[in-house]
Amino acid sequence: MTTLRHGRAAEGSALRGGKLGVASEIGSPLGLKLKGLGAQVDDVDALLQAVKRRFSVAAQDNVMGEAHARQVSILLAGTTCSYKRKEDGARSILSFQHPGDFCDLHRYILADPAPAMGVQALTDCTVAVIDYVDMDRLLLRPTLASAVWRASMLEAAAYRERLSSIGRGTAIQRVAHFPCEQLALRAAVGIGAPQLPFSQIDVADAAGLSVVHVNRTIQTLRTLNVLSKARHALEVVNRKELEKIARFEDHYLGMPNSVSKYRIGSGRGEPSPVPSANRAAGGSNRRQPRSALTGS
Repeated sequence: MTTLRHGRAAEGSALRGGKLGVASEIGSPLGLKLKGLGAQVDDVDALLQAVKRRFSVAAQDNVMGEAHARQVSILLAGTTCSYKRKEDGARSILSFQHPGDFCDLHRYILADPAPAMGVQALTDCTVAVIDYVDMDRLLLRPTLASAVWRASMLEAAAYRERLSSIGRGTAIQRVAHFPCEQLALRAAVGIGAPQLPFSQIDVADAAGLSVVHVNRTIQTLRTLNVLSKARHALEVVNRKELEKIARFEDHYLGMPNSVSKYRIGSGRGEPSPVPSANRAAGGSNRRQPRSALTGS
């Protein structure tokens, strides 16, 4: 099986253990992600202070098994995917995470104990974890709460686009759309390299196609000179033409570029776009459903 995995030096150099100051982090993928979504410099600092620990995950290992069930996981370096196992053991990839992304934000917002759901490291990764109780406290900060809310909305937009693409796109459009979207997401956090760290199996599991079909489609895209002909890399060499083939439009990923349109409450009587956290009294261990990101 041809492998398309390619290491990313820009990712691997970030955040190697120990707490770093905000001066080191604001230019990192995590800092760029939060800032692009409207968070302030002191929000990034507060988030880092709440990190309980950081750990490494080897490629192909599961991330969820490392983190406690009541902790939020943040990817600091590497690439992961969220997936679901079908009854026959096949993997369906639902989304990909890049440095600066939350690995399991949906589990914090809505309890999701489904054992078939997981997060897998596609490359060697560095992950940070924050306890739910600390996350509740952090989301009392209006600008950080809004940034996390927007992050969840971007995830939802990517899900909708994926469903639409699988439902109506041809095989070549679906396979071409995949690198276009991932390059756009990575560029937003400062990763501009044209290579993507995915195998053909990863592409197949994300596009809803067989590996054989994906292999043939990639060969076609290589003959069209939009993907590199190198056997061991998924590398885009003509992004503009690839986007034309995929009919890719990135408007659904444009929220970070439109952050100035959203008014953030200042704490002086202005409404905050995200409700404040309101934990139930009594300290119950059972997590209650949330009607909004930080609502009760």
